[in-house]
Amino acid sequence: MEYRLNTAKQLLDDTKMSITDISYHCGFSSNAYFGKIFHEKYGMTPLQYRNRNIDKQNVLN
Repeated sequence: MEYRLNTAKQLLDDTKMSITDISYHCGFSSNAYFGKIFHEKYGMTPLQYRNRNIDKQNVLN
């Protein structure tokens, strides 16, 4: 599970893949389950994680 979540984080950071595509690419059976597990682990949804990182990049530029 840890590997799949780390892969998902990397894809959220480095690609413009949809969250649904990322969830299936990482082997989750549904987008909802992916979101639930991601939130339990990191305290935010995948979209919040992606947006937070986008905001950080905008501040640096």
